[in-house]
Amino acid sequence: MRVIERKSLPTEEPYVVTGLPDIGLVGTIAALHIIRQLDMEEMAYFESDALPPVIVLHKGRLTMPVRIYGRDKLYIVTSEIAISPEVMPSLARNIVDYAISKNAKAIIMLGGLAVPNRLEIEKPKVYAVATFDSLINDVKTLGVEPLDEGFVVGIHALILRECAFRRIPALLLLAQCHVQYPDPGAAASIIETLNKFIGLNINVEPLLKEAESLRLKLRELMRRTAATLSKIQKSHEYEVPPMMYV
Repeated sequence: MRVIERKSLPTEEPYVVTGLPDIGLVGTIAALHIIRQLDMEEMAYFESDALPPVIVLHKGRLTMPVRIYGRDKLYIVTSEIAISPEVMPSLARNIVDYAISKNAKAIIMLGGLAVPNRLEIEKPKVYAVATFDSLINDVKTLGVEPLDEGFVVGIHALILRECAFRRIPALLLLAQCHVQYPDPGAAASIIETLNKFIGLNINVEPLLKEAESLRLKLRELMRRTAATLSKIQKSHEYEVPPMMYV
């Protein structure tokens, strides 16, 4: 796998944010909304024979399914296809390599944390996992709770592992969400947290207003993502590590 770069932002120490298909498509929905609200420009895309033979058409223009957008101090990595377990390791390494090449201030991952009582929750809470205590302390001041016990599985786990090994600041934000359905409400909560953390001003009202339409449009991606997640034992994220009992 390699990154094919079209353009680069003239900024120093940008943030690299990932919004990839996962539980509730929280990161994907959040990333697409931010890209649209900021009118971000495509900066690069990922190319690999291991990716599905898919090309995307937007307004008649050909583009690759896994792309990087940019504006001001922000890069966003997103995908319009489910990421298979076979592709995840190389994608994670390439994302981290890309962040290093840009001298990124931090990698911030946006994702979901499935909860069984999501229908009873009006405003989903956001939790955090990070490679450095300083990042956790920063988000605590915003009312975000650290995820103290549990597992992280999939692409987020691989990025965190790569960043921990290479001593790179990385933050994973997880919003309470539905397990089987696209969750724009959870995406709105995570965008609001990101607004505060890196100084954005993304309006989430349009996202909430079109929530039902988004759920319908994203049904197929959710179905493919759920099938992929079942292969990588995503259910581990709801378990408690054995060390807790020792």
